[in-house]
Amino acid sequence: MPVYFIAQVNVQDPEGYEKYRSKFMPILNQYSGEVMAVDREVKIVEGEWPHQGTVIIKFPDEDQAFKWYYSPEYQGIIQDRLTSTKTNLILMKGI
Repeated sequence: MPVYFIAQVNVQDPEGYEKYRSKFMPILNQYSGEVMAVDREVKIVEGEWPHQGTVIIKFPDEDQAFKWYYSPEYQGIIQDRLTSTKTNLILMKGI
């Protein structure tokens, strides 16, 4: 069953975030991840969405998603994201 990481991102240090982004895709590709959507100007239909960006990433299954997240390669760049953004991150099961 596919799973999706959904991230709400507020960039606080653009240079630090760009350092993270420049290394992100090759690592994601290694673990069968696929960016499904990236939007910095979502259309709010109901409620509030006080975030600068939203990202949806798909993996074939939960095991593969966590292999990516905890991989030495991703852990090697995650600090750049953690220090340059304020992020909410969830994992959802697909249907």
